[in-house]
Amino acid sequence: MNIKELSLKLAAIKLIEDEAKAAKAKVKAEIEAEMAEVGADRIKAELNEETIAYIISTHPKPKLEITNMPKFVKWVKDNYPSEIVEWVREYSIEILLDKFRQTDGLIVDPNGELVDFVAFSEPQSYLTTKFHSDGREKLREALVSNSIEPKKVLELE
Repeated sequence: MNIKELSLKLAAIKLIEDEAKAAKAKVKAEIEAEMAEVGADRIKAELNEETIAYIISTHPKPKLEITNMPKFVKWVKDNYPSEIVEWVREYSIEILLDKFRQTDGLIVDPNGELVDFVAFSEPQSYLTTKFHSDGREKLREALVSNSIEPKKVLELE
């Protein structure tokens, strides 16, 4: 398969993924409403009268949530002081890391001091599918009309 065919295949799969997510959300809402109406917690999904899956409504137990962090921290300090740790605020980390520079393969802080507690890493590249103007609609039409067959795109043959 050449790069043009692969790019069309990736675009088609992205469209199918997006459409599947939307369809899944809609069907989930419908089935949750139906299950609530009949009082069911579990139903069978059948194909040709054979059970292929179960749809289960899970009801997690209630969970405690902290509504006043300063009061909670004070309580922990008073009752479990060993559980208190010093930490840099998460939102500040990126701002602070931007202050470091690489000089001759070494990392230095804003004062020019060498540091050994940070390192540069190479992020992984990734692909993004961005549809051109009406490309999504044209691809949808091609899939609906079977001029592009979803089973071939997904290699289901």
